Amino acid sequence: MVQDVATIYDVAEKAQVSPATVSRVLNEPSKVNVEKRNSVLAAIASLHFVPKAAAVANARQSYKKIGVIAPFFTQPSFMQRLRGISNVLSGRHYEIVVYSIESQEELLEYIDMLTGSRRVDGLIVLCLKLSEIMLARLRESGISVCFVESNVDGFDSVVIDNENGGKIAAEFLYSRGYRRPGFVGEASNKTYAVPATEDRLRGFTKYFKGKGIAVSKSHIWLGEFTDEKVDDGISALLSQDTLPDCILTSSDLIAIRFMKIAAQKKIKVPDDIAVVGFDNLDFTEYLNLTTVNQELDESGKTAAELILDRQKDKNRTARKVHIQVKVIERATTGSRAGSEI
Repeated sequence: MVQDVATIYDVAEKAQVSPATVSRVLNEPSKVNVEKRNSVLAAIASLHFVPKAAAVANARQSYKKIGVIAPFFTQPSFMQRLRGISNVLSGRHYEIVVYSIESQEELLEYIDMLTGSRRVDGLIVLCLKLSEIMLARLRESGISVCFVESNVDGFDSVVIDNENGGKIAAEFLYSRGYRRPGFVGEASNKTYAVPATEDRLRGFTKYFKGKGIAVSKSHIWLGEFTDEKVDDGISALLSQDTLPDCILTSSDLIAIRFMKIAAQKKIKVPDDIAVVGFDNLDFTEYLNLTTVNQELDESGKTAAELILDRQKDKNRTARKVHIQVKVIERATTGSRAGSEI
């Protein structure tokens, strides 16, 4: 006699594993090897298995939980985006569950766990690149998903054009008379993360190239984002005989470190070198730092609103919201404070 509702024992039998292994896939996927995990997930999909907790939640229509999955979650830029997300969700009594990613394997494990157990209503994916396998599992799961800083076909996305951010920074500096540009940033050496730094550098160099100015390789530093390596890289760049007259950094945090080391070397900002950061973190206003504003709070807020909107209409067409980046001009480029272009 065929059962109307599949059980964990049915999944175990079809996947040829124990019920305990099925439970581990649903709750602690990192403890199950990839082959067995894939077999269990395939059985779950083919049997349309719904874990007991998910069945209870489905009966009440919602878990009232939204997942946020991201690398670099301790960085201030993440916290500002999370603030925007929280401002929308907390007023509607949703819990926010944060999943911090340290490796490609961990990313796959979280996707497997979330799509297998259905423990959240929606998932906001910050600054991550997902494989086709992961995207397929998200599509099949029915979970509402929104990507931030990526444009992913078939999913809601809050798109940040990092290359354009580099371009408008270059355009701003060129308009102020700077002709020896430089760039300092953390290399995007994580295959699962959006290569924001390289995109910003590409836009920056392309604009100056269009003006007949090549950004010297000796005026570019990309490296690992640790205090020691960033400081060493900046120090080496500032120890050259010929210095750039302006610098774009890939983040406001690096801009602050750049200015600190420049001061130690008696190099004046902006008299000797103009400095532009990227992000427009809260503290930049107090430090009077010129920066590229990518509307961190607004992008988080928009992602949360898209998730809630999809909860109401699962079948609507995916939406793309483009966040407009702009330069906030302050004292580190030696121009009048507070203006925008």
